[in-house]
Amino acid sequence: MAASETANQKMFSIIMATYNCGQKVETTLQSIFSQNKELFELIVLDGASTDDTLDYIKNYESDLTLISEKDDGVYYAFNKGIDLATGKYIYFIGAGDCLKPNILEQIREFLPQENPGFVYGNCYFVKNKVYNGKEFTSTLFIRDNLCQQGIFYHRTLFDIVGKYDLRYKIFADWFFNLKCFMHEGVTKRYIDFVIADYEEGGISAEINRDPVFVKEFPLFVKKHFGIYNYFLCKAFLKEPYIFNFIYFRKYSLLFWYLIYNYSFPKYLTSFAKSYVPGYKYLKEVVRNKN
Repeated sequence: MAASETANQKMFSIIMATYNCGQKVETTLQSIFSQNKELFELIVLDGASTDDTLDYIKNYESDLTLISEKDDGVYYAFNKGIDLATGKYIYFIGAGDCLKPNILEQIREFLPQENPGFVYGNCYFVKNKVYNGKEFTSTLFIRDNLCQQGIFYHRTLFDIVGKYDLRYKIFADWFFNLKCFMHEGVTKRYIDFVIADYEEGGISAEINRDPVFVKEFPLFVKKHFGIYNYFLCKAFLKEPYIFNFIYFRKYSLLFWYLIYNYSFPKYLTSFAKSYVPGYKYLKEVVRNKN
């Protein structure tokens, strides 16, 4: 980590990774610099953009730390930003996302001052026009992740839990967040504030683009949460839309997962007809799988 905590330490280190973001990066910068400047430092890690991204960033150059060089992806950049950060809490934001007005001032009193803290709130998903946020438990991470733009990490967390695992190109934050929640020495707190507008999309839009995560995350879940939750996790990562359709209608998820992946004999589907709501949907899934 960077320098030790001092009386002049900023409350927040805001870290932003950019690459060929164009004009939308300016909207994000404007939302950041509309906050109380006494509360934060801004570190921008640019992956050697070839468009006009750097032109927009350099308009604010005197108020931020900028490093522009080729890197190995967003989590590589985030880890580099963590090493440079001097604030008490670390916050990550993407180009196109926007902090809510005066939000840093509003939430500062809810942040633990001493114990390693993991504090998270809500985000507004701009594309789908929905508010996303709720209080989490460790087991919820089996099928969901927190929106990163709603999280404030005490800087010591990265000493305790480690930094982002660079083997996971898309979902390193998912794994990291679960490990934070599992750690008994980490204080977890949900605050019912909308922290930011989240543009959506970006690198996290497709699960199948991170095959190492898809392979290893369920094994981690199996080790710590048991075989049933392992099946839950595998089902979600394989077909998240089908999983949500089944799970949130309180069907037997394990039964559906076995049907979908192993094509049980047709008589099993016939047997299910009398007992499982949505039989026609189940039959269609099996037919498509075959």
